[in-house]
Amino acid sequence: MMTVLLGVCLVVVLVVILLQITTRRRKPGEPPLEPGPLPYLGVALEFSQNPLGFITSRWRKYGDVFTVRLAGHYTTFVLDPRSFTHAIRNTRVLDFRAFSNKIAHRVFGMPIVYGTPRDWVRADSDALFSQELQGQGLDKVTEVMMGNLQSAMLAATDVTVEWNRGELWSFVYRIMFSASYKTLFGEHKEHKDETARLLHAMEEFQKYDKRFPEIISNVPWWLMGHTKKRYGYLKSMVSPAELCQRDVSDFIRMRQEIYGDGNLSPDETAAFNFATMWASMSNTVPAAFWTLYHLLKDPVAMNAVKAEVNQALKETGQSLEHVKKGDKIIHVTRQQLNDMKCLGSAINEALRMCSASMIIRVATEDAELALESGSTFRIRKGDRVALYPGFLHMDPEVFDDPETFKYDRFLENGMEKTTFYKKGRKLRYYLLPFGHGVSMCPGRFFALNEIKQFVTIVVCYFNMDLLEKHTPPQDQSRAGLGTLAPLKDCLFRYRLK
Repeated sequence: MMTVLLGVCLVVVLVVILLQITTRRRKPGEPPLEPGPLPYLGVALEFSQNPLGFITSRWRKYGDVFTVRLAGHYTTFVLDPRSFTHAIRNTRVLDFRAFSNKIAHRVFGMPIVYGTPRDWVRADSDALFSQELQGQGLDKVTEVMMGNLQSAMLAATDVTVEWNRGELWSFVYRIMFSASYKTLFGEHKEHKDETARLLHAMEEFQKYDKRFPEIISNVPWWLMGHTKKRYGYLKSMVSPAELCQRDVSDFIRMRQEIYGDGNLSPDETAAFNFATMWASMSNTVPAAFWTLYHLLKDPVAMNAVKAEVNQALKETGQSLEHVKKGDKIIHVTRQQLNDMKCLGSAINEALRMCSASMIIRVATEDAELALESGSTFRIRKGDRVALYPGFLHMDPEVFDDPETFKYDRFLENGMEKTTFYKKGRKLRYYLLPFGHGVSMCPGRFFALNEIKQFVTIVVCYFNMDLLEKHTPPQDQSRAGLGTLAPLKDCLFRYRLK
């Protein structure tokens, strides 16, 4: 008995010593500090359960700037949107590339090229986003996506049945996954079971993506079941050997040429492609789901969007009846999609309510950072500086009644509204679902275009009704990683017009 008590006492003493050694003390000039109750984890458990609630409570306690220990890292949150640029613009001491490269290496297997002679491969391949997936370069991709969306949508429905019943999240996911994959990576030239193969790939992707918070947290592969196997399979779906058998987009074709010139191995090339694949699915699909969900729940909003879509079809002499009779597809150009201001506002509103990205920089040395007010705060080498736009997006001073979906919130006199205020001053940044600065998603124009096309096609082809009144909760486990998926699916019914 005495031996047991001595052993317990020794453990307690060692824990106390460990806590004293690892507990950080706030220094002059540093923000308020909360190390949290748990060694290493700090406040991670409370944060993961309700990120917005956690940040809101600390804002009330500490103000716009505070530091917490979050999963082994001391992270300083800057919450005043007027100070966003001030807080992270010091690129000399605040690093994004090295940090993001390490993350990408972990979750996708991408080689770490930043700061090496091969970094030009990353830079040149990233430059293709503005060339091929923005502006006029997006026109051709839009046309291909329109065809793929309609093919996937009709394949996912039984058009001989007057009313179909289904689950909305599954419906959206299946259509968006198939259409996005084919648009970027093309149709297989010979494979006869393409539909079944893509359905299997989608199922494996969903299972892999479900474990993404654990993967990015560096949980060992052996603790995550078949996740490592799924990781290998998904990379094989975008490997050079696979893409040689597909009619890939110009965007992917040119990237493969860059990877070849950079002497990347097949596995390294597949890793870059896997990252592109994940980025095109993981945030776009939830955003498409929430946009459609809220439109179905709000008849006024749906009618406003329908009016825009019908006007675009009328201007080009198109109708669903013409499509049915002529075995054709609906064609809507990128410019027509841009002109749909109600639809654009509805998508922005859905993104405002479901995006939970965290913009992170890592300090490469001890530094003093400035805020918009002129005040400063100090951070230490290795600390992280984080912006959490979700706090801004739900700020009632900026967005009246932020818990309510208002499809026209981003509309003003028939045009996009860009005037939002905080403490009487116009905000330069008020909606940040795609990041900020050097970490802003390069594929954001392609993503928004996909969502617009998806909703347009749904409106053209189907009548839909939700069969459940309660809005499904959001999956908070993905907070900090982008748009939040629903925690559970919801039933709906639909029929071809």
